[in-house]
Amino acid sequence: MNSEISPKQARSRATAERLLAAAIRVVDEAGLEGATVPRIAAAADVAPASVYRRYADKDALLRAAFLHALESSNQNNRQVMKKLLLRKNLESTVTQVIRSLFEQHRRHPLLMRALVRYLDASGDRAFVIEARRIMAANLSEVAALLMHHRDEIKRLNPERALRFAVLNAACSVEAHALNENSMWQALPDVTDESLASDLTASFVAYLRNR
Repeated sequence: MNSEISPKQARSRATAERLLAAAIRVVDEAGLEGATVPRIAAAADVAPASVYRRYADKDALLRAAFLHALESSNQNNRQVMKKLLLRKNLESTVTQVIRSLFEQHRRHPLLMRALVRYLDASGDRAFVIEARRIMAANLSEVAALLMHHRDEIKRLNPERALRFAVLNAACSVEAHALNENSMWQALPDVTDESLASDLTASFVAYLRNR
């Protein structure tokens, strides 16, 4: 059985990769409203008809693009996370983790809002389940990184405690950075820096408390 990829198949895969990357890039730059099929096709250097040969509509393309981006992000994180985030003690590493969460949301606000919107409103249950699975895997990678500081963690179940703490911090950052109607906005003078500091303190205190 011939397992080699034909030139036609290789071109098709390359086109699909360009479409997914272009979709994410356009959403990141212009938001959901600006992410039209013609604009995405132009960014991928393909004809709009090429999009519809692969996807039923824009929503189907964006769902595929979000899953592809999330999976790619996880793969990249596995390779560089230790170098970027791991520090000499628990507090220093937690500080880096929370700073990276803020940086991600502030650098890509339109993309992050679009993903949250799709997860909240999508009628495609399979997409939501898969996206949540990939996101949970990424949070588990962060929790595993923090296990390097196992000797500083006093919780009886450190793995579970770390997953809870990481999820709590991630949800707090998301609400503060993306949701103008969240309760975080009701607190006076809450900046990224002050919230990052408070989240780090509560994160570390929780882990060090039995």
